Amino acid sequence: MLETVQNFTNDYEKARSIFVNRSCDWDVVPSAVDYFDSLGSYGVGLIGLGSLLTVLTFYVITDAICNVIPQKESAAYKTNSVAILLVYPVSSLCSLLATAIPRAQLLSESLTQICLAVSLYRLFLLLIDLGHRGISKPPSMALKVGPCCCWPCLPFPTVEMNKRNLVFLRMCVLQLPIIQISYCCLLLFLCAEESILAQSYGGYLQPVSLTSILFAVYGLTVATKSLQDCAPDAALPRRTMVSQMVLLFSKLQGFVVKSIPSTGVLPCHPPLTPQIYANLTYNYLMIIEMLMLAYAARNIYKKSEKHEAESGIIETRGAAKNNVGQTEVTSNNEMPNIQLPVPIAALTADGNEADSSSL
Repeated sequence: MLETVQNFTNDYEKARSIFVNRSCDWDVVPSAVDYFDSLGSYGVGLIGLGSLLTVLTFYVITDAICNVIPQKESAAYKTNSVAILLVYPVSSLCSLLATAIPRAQLLSESLTQICLAVSLYRLFLLLIDLGHRGISKPPSMALKVGPCCCWPCLPFPTVEMNKRNLVFLRMCVLQLPIIQISYCCLLLFLCAEESILAQSYGGYLQPVSLTSILFAVYGLTVATKSLQDCAPDAALPRRTMVSQMVLLFSKLQGFVVKSIPSTGVLPCHPPLTPQIYANLTYNYLMIIEMLMLAYAARNIYKKSEKHEAESGIIETRGAAKNNVGQTEVTSNNEMPNIQLPVPIAALTADGNEADSSSL
């Protein structure tokens, strides 16, 4: 009887250790060789399919960039657009590398965040460029937007988007690449010293990173809401949405997926720990989502030949209208100089000069 109870207790503890994941050392990250040996043919299939999706992402963005460059736009518009579009293939490639090499997870996430921070600042410059075209008066700033709109006691004054206020709005977004680059470099330095340091002290730096992201999102949202009526054909909300979705997938989705191992749902098959399974799931979701967002961004930034023709017709009509207006103003206000064949002479009905005394 005691032996039966002991066997049952041992089986229960073994099953509990498997499902609760208490027998796994989460701090141990396997090498690429051990990683592929554990996954077997399943891992080869994952890498093959992920490589195909990454190549498709590069193809879609390359097609979008090749369409942006010949457009009749300024050099600043083209530079900002290319910098925004490059975040999708870079994020997809980094996720693919982290899928194949587990120890490159922190480096992959850092490169993705740095590229995303620079892309969001470029997006802000693009919004200001497109929104200020064709306006003679600075628009009012829509300050009551998320996440600050959720605070009922926060006052929202009515201000214009003049140069002074635009500088403060630009600082809200410019701090994002500065802080994110510093944050990622500090984590990489800690990980190079010892991998456990990045996990131990990284939590203390998370509030700084989160605050920086919230300020940048607020600045982008204010710029989008304030300028969307000034340039309705530029699709400013959609440009902002496809870029902010990368931030949503890389941060919020990453936090949710990496919290799953603590629930005991994922299995433990050393050297594959639940954290390795969570990272694999997160990276593969990123690869799929970057392809979808790249296709959406391509449709937004790519102008068709019909759109180019309509833009040319509108510009031609506008120029013609301006020329007609200038001609009317000239005819009403200024008399043209006309040289008469007879200087100051009055001609009679038969064509002979009349006497000046009779006039």
